[in-house]
Amino acid sequence: MDDENDVEDTGGRADLHVTARRMRDLVEPIAAAVYFAPEAQSRYEALGLNYFEGYFCSRSASLGAAPWRVVAATFAAFKPAVVERAVTQGWEKVTPDALLRARLDGARDQVVRMAGAHAASFPAAADLLLELTDGLDVSGRALYAGLAGLPVPGPDDPAGRLWRAADLVREHRGDGHIAAWVGELDSAEVTVLSELWWDIEPGSYVWTRGWDGDDVDAARVRLTARGLLDGDGGLTPAGRELRERIERATDLGARAVIDRLGDRAEELFALLEPISQAMTGPGGYPERRSALFG
Repeated sequence: MDDENDVEDTGGRADLHVTARRMRDLVEPIAAAVYFAPEAQSRYEALGLNYFEGYFCSRSASLGAAPWRVVAATFAAFKPAVVERAVTQGWEKVTPDALLRARLDGARDQVVRMAGAHAASFPAAADLLLELTDGLDVSGRALYAGLAGLPVPGPDDPAGRLWRAADLVREHRGDGHIAAWVGELDSAEVTVLSELWWDIEPGSYVWTRGWDGDDVDAARVRLTARGLLDGDGGLTPAGRELRERIERATDLGARAVIDRLGDRAEELFALLEPISQAMTGPGGYPERRSALFG
């Protein structure tokens, strides 16, 4: 892929990849903190769900009570057996509407608790984020499409509105990320390759996707045979280049969002940065990427 096709620098616009990844880094803690929110988890428990049931069913509830195979396909990187157990058991206990309410209520309360000092910025940040995804093409983006069909909290709910706006941007990129790797790697392989690319402890991320030691060992054998890992289990130049190419393709998949942002990137990022920082830490988004479930 030619660099000239990867870069947007007309009209004062920054490099597409730099802007897309800055957006990713700032939106992620706001949107994905809900997976670590005691405010959300307590609501799921009140509905009879354990953590995994609450996670898989609440995140997929915008698709309705989707069968576990649909959830596994949509989330992509998780071990299907883990998804099957959680989704099947979860939908025996609760309805999607009940979980959507619990998820929004939990997210709202968490945002207020952790970032309430920056509440004056919520309305402007939410409105800018919502502009970026309103009416975007949903083709090939199952989870984003589900979220786009949900009502957006109104101006009288600035914390809920901000969280929904961030979740839309986050899952739009997430759907594009799956499209970028699914033709290159399987679900276990991409998690193994990613934690090495992130330079975190091997095994510290892949287990959060439900893969066990045998799964990981088998994935490493396959990656080594393809020349993507070396004999010591580290990334080869080919493995690093593949993972970087996947991330570049993910950035390009977010082009519609970044194009809409135009020359307002610094304005939006200035609003988001203190909120994102506030959402990171105990009771929120984890300090270390290796702890992610979202």
